[in-house]
Amino acid sequence: MLTFAPFSLLAQGVDVVETRLPQNISFATPFDAQIILSHEPSTTLSLSKETKDENFEITSENVEKSSPGTTSLNLTVMPFALKASTFTVVLDILGAATPSTYTVEIPLNVAPVELFKDKDFHEIRDPKVPVSWLMWLLILALILLVFWAIGRLRKQTEESGPAWQRFGPEADNRPCHEIALSKIDALINSGLWEARQYKIFYISLFDILREYLFRRFQMDVSADTSAELLRTAKKEKALSPVLQDLRDFLTSGDLVKFAKVIPTEEERNRDITYLQTIIKKTAPKPPQPQEKEEHV
Repeated sequence: MLTFAPFSLLAQGVDVVETRLPQNISFATPFDAQIILSHEPSTTLSLSKETKDENFEITSENVEKSSPGTTSLNLTVMPFALKASTFTVVLDILGAATPSTYTVEIPLNVAPVELFKDKDFHEIRDPKVPVSWLMWLLILALILLVFWAIGRLRKQTEESGPAWQRFGPEADNRPCHEIALSKIDALINSGLWEARQYKIFYISLFDILREYLFRRFQMDVSADTSAELLRTAKKEKALSPVLQDLRDFLTSGDLVKFAKVIPTEEERNRDITYLQTIIKKTAPKPPQPQEKEEHV
């Protein structure tokens, strides 16, 4: 089962879009967690050395920038807390004018380990066994359980690779314009607009545009402002027919992202049409079949 974090206002240019972790977490049993964050395209996120929590141990980590404005943090975590607790992750925000950090707090409920599940199990020892012996037996059982969990984790890693790779997206070999158009459809159906997350919605639209330009024309505009992106686009001959659509799309998006203008649904549909037009008009043309030469 997966749990999803609610959308919140951007803080320091970073926002938690989604968290994925098991619904049931047991003491001293490792679990995989994924945190998906959105941020300004010009910044980069990394796991901070300040992420230290005596109740949780991170056994593996991977930070993957899936798009210029989206980063996926994949972790394997060993919980040593019991009952309700909070798992805290600190991220370094790099590339901004002033480097800073962003803290993600995830509430968890760690269940105790059931050592004996057999309902027919009966205690045959003297009920007056000293408490100290019971404590040492419990500690020994927990130590053995930790070693078993580590061994199982290593075996899984050897068989299927690091745990974070299981979250990784498969290679998409579709044409670049098909990928971009499908991402637009997925964004429309993501619920961001209905949740009034207009800024994140438009940041995602800009990410789709930047990714398409890189795939189609090898234009690395991930860190460019709208003005810089437009200047770069003017140098590409294939983009000449859509420069006005591109200018209108960038201008409208900047008003939402930076001037905090709340767009209407009609304006949203117009901007989506701008982006779809840019992609469709500049999509690579399929190769034409060669005509067979007639032999006299």
